[in-house]
Amino acid sequence: MNQKILVMYKSVTGFTREYAEWIADSLEKENNCTSMELKDAAAGGISGFDTVIFGGRMHAGTVDGLKKAKELFENSRAPRFIVFATGAMPNSEEGTIAEMWGNNLSEEELSRIPHFYMQGGLRYEKMPFMEKMMMKAFAGVMKTKIKNKKDKDEKDRQFEEMIARSYDISDKKYIRPLVECVKAGK
Repeated sequence: MNQKILVMYKSVTGFTREYAEWIADSLEKENNCTSMELKDAAAGGISGFDTVIFGGRMHAGTVDGLKKAKELFENSRAPRFIVFATGAMPNSEEGTIAEMWGNNLSEEELSRIPHFYMQGGLRYEKMPFMEKMMMKAFAGVMKTKIKNKKDKDEKDRQFEEMIARSYDISDKKYIRPLVECVKAGK
C-alpha cells in the first residue's frame, strides 16, 4: 500500500531527528515518505499527506512541539496522525511513560492517536545553555539526595550514573512498533 507519509519532528539535541530519519528511511521503501522539521512543515502545510507522524522530545513532562503539531494536523485534510516521543528515560519505565502520555493527550486522543516512546539519552553538549545549567543543578541535587539515602538500591545508582554525563541509549529497534503500525494502517 503506497502512502504519502510525512515524518515531522522537533529536535533539540538530535535524538528525535535521528529517530525521525530512521522512521522515514524505513517507510520510504514502500511509500512516498519524507521527513522535515516541524517549523518547515508549518510553513508548507501538511494537507497532501495520507499519514502524518510527529516526533518530539519529552521535556519536563510534555512532548515538545506536540501542541503545534496537533493544530497543524487538525487544520489539514490528512486522515491519520501518529505521535512519538523521545527522552532520556529507558523504555522500561512504563508507568512514568504512561503518565507522560496522559499529560499530553486527552483520554479520547489516547484511544484514537497511536503513540510511541523511544529512549534516546542526554547530550549535555548540545543542550541550550539554560537547560544544561538546570540539568546539571538537578543532577547535583539528585546525587546528594541519593547519597544521603539510607537504603540506596541499584535503580538509584543507575539513575545517579545516567544523569551525571551525556549518554546514548537510542536504538533503531525502537522504531519497529511505529513502523508496523503505519504498515498495518491502524
